[in-house]
Amino acid sequence: MKQHPRSLLRKLSLVGLLLSCSVGTQAGELIYRPINPSFGGDPLLGNHLLNKAQAQDTHKDPNAPDFGRFSEVDFFLQDLRADLINRAIDDALDPNNPGGSESVIDNSSLNVRFVNVGGGAFQMVITDKRTNEVTRIDFGTPF
Repeated sequence: MKQHPRSLLRKLSLVGLLLSCSVGTQAGELIYRPINPSFGGDPLLGNHLLNKAQAQDTHKDPNAPDFGRFSEVDFFLQDLRADLINRAIDDALDPNNPGGSESVIDNSSLNVRFVNVGGGAFQMVITDKRTNEVTRIDFGTPF
């Protein structure tokens, strides 16, 4: 008597299923290893995880100020201001500069004076022309 191929296939799959269930299985111990450094994970992953989170963050704070992008003009003006301040400090501290004990940057709202107090130290005196408020900032200490 010839068997139908489907019934033979069913018997073979049933035998295969029973054999696979009867094979002994081995299981290991499950160990929790935290990834996040806040919960005991590797502290070197903190920066990586923070960068991944910030890259995925699509929410924007509605109250956050929008600083926008700096234009080339903004960068130029920032460099110009820094250069003026550096030159004023250098002039105030230069021992070869006659009368080099003071240097001034003046504009419509502020008067900024750099005064050499000796020993490599100087004082920045900022005067607000509108309110006549004076702020003194000491840099370095004379030895």
